[in-house]
This record gives sequence, C-alpha cells and structure tokens, in this order.
Amino acid sequence: MSIEVKKQHYIWEYYLKGWATDDQIWSKREDKIFRTSTENVAQERYFYEIDPLSDAEIKLLIGMVMKGPAINQFVNRGSLATYLSIANSGNEWARFGLEQYHGMIEKNAFPVLSALRDKDFDVLNDRQSKIHLCIYLGHQYTRTKKARTSFMNHQGLSIPEEYKDCNLHKVQNAMGFILANSIGGSLCDHLDLRVVENHSEIKLVTSDQPIYNLLAIPGDISKESSIYFPISPHLALWAKKGINNERIDAKERAEELNTFIAKNSLEFIFASSKDELAAL
Repeated sequence: MSIEVKKQHYIWEYYLKGWATDDQIWSKREDKIFRTSTENVAQERYFYEIDPLSDAEIKLLIGMVMKGPAINQFVNRGSLATYLSIANSGNEWARFGLEQYHGMIEKNAFPVLSALRDKDFDVLNDRQSKIHLCIYLGHQYTRTKKARTSFMNHQGLSIPEEYKDCNLHKVQNAMGFILANSIGGSLCDHLDLRVVENHSEIKLVTSDQPIYNLLAIPGDISKESSIYFPISPHLALWAKKGINNERIDAKERAEELNTFIAKNSLEFIFASSKDELAAL
C-alpha cells in the first residue's frame, strides 16, 4: 500500500465529521462563511514533511526536553528517537512518515471517539481505550498549524548563544511532536478527564485549534490546566486538575466556550450550521 498521502490534515478528518452532514461542514475563514467537504479544510499538501536535523539542533532539542520528572524524560527521549528516524531517513519517509504516524494514532482512537459520540461514556473506564484517546488528544493539541508557531513564542524559553544558528522552525516542529505524548500522559494519569454534555440551546463549534487550555496565558507557560475539546455540537471532553464539575447547561456558558474556540483559532472555525458561525 502506498504511503504517499499528499493532502495532509492537521485536524483529523473523522473528528471534523462530527459537525458535518454528508461530509459537508460549515466553515468560517476570516469573514467568509461557506459549506465545503471535510476533505478540503484544515489540511495542506505535504504539511508533515520534515527536514533532517543538524547535530546542533538535536543537541538543543535534547536540552529542552530532558527536564522535569524522570518519566517525562523517558517518554520525550523515545518520541525524539521516533521523530529523528523519520526526519533523518533520507527518503520519502521524511515526506510521508509523520502523516502515517498520525494515521496510526487516529486508527487507535477511532473506536473510542465513535463510542463517546454514541454516548457510551463507559469506554473511558477501559484503560487501553483511554490511553489511545489521550495519545490522540496530545498529538491533536500540538500537531496543528497554530501550535507549530507557538512553542518558540513562550516568554519562558531562551535559546543559548551556541544555538543561534539553528533553524528554530525545524526545532519547534520537532518540539510539538515530542511533547505530544507527555501531554497525553498528563491527560490520562494526572487530570480528571470527563465527557460533558451540552444541555443548552446553543450548539458547540470547533476550529483548527480544537483542543485548548482555557487557563492558558498567551506568551507564557501555563501552570494550570482546564483542557477543553468539543467532540460534537452536543458533547465535549474536559480535563481538569482536581475536582471536575464542569457543566454546559446555560446558553451563556455555551456561547462563552464558542467565543473562546473562535478567538483561539488560526484560520478556520467549524460548525453544524451557518447560523452558529454568523453569531461569532
């Protein structure tokens, strides 16, 4: 089977289908609202193509990810090894390997997300299912077009003088991939992850940055977590540190969440109807 997938989604197409009818989804880009195929949005040709990393860039990455708890360092080193095996392969794997890797993660998460959309919430009580879902969530958080540009904008990151000649675009792409599994592990083991039903009259929207920390501080590294991820117009995954009593009952709460998603999008906002996008 060919691995040559040229049109590479940075938002999982099956995820977008939660807002689509007959594979058509309402989309807003700038001030234009239109209906199009899920195949045509949140994707770019060869989006996941990656260039080889130099020795200095690899050394810089190691210094950045080998921090914190030992388990995080272990996970990050494994993720770095995987990334380098693709980036420095010297063949077509550098163009298509990352797309194939994300496809594997999506395949594992598919039955879990499908069950949740069918309101089989007990699927999260199965340890392996929860792991598959959280790995996907970690990667969906960091694999987007917006996330790719954000890592190096944190005020808390400083680049030593010896690495000033490194290609920071390549480094930040690698950082996103490396941190994804650690984020997934945190969602799985350290945060209270729950499904929240939307009981309001306002349908939830999503975007090209569909998973986000509601407590994130722009330009800084957030120390608090309230991770919000709508999975359909009527359901959302929500992960918090400590007791998680989040609800979406009032119209105002749904509108607040939709406004947050729209504000933190990069190019696209998605909804199940034109009216929901017109309200944003």
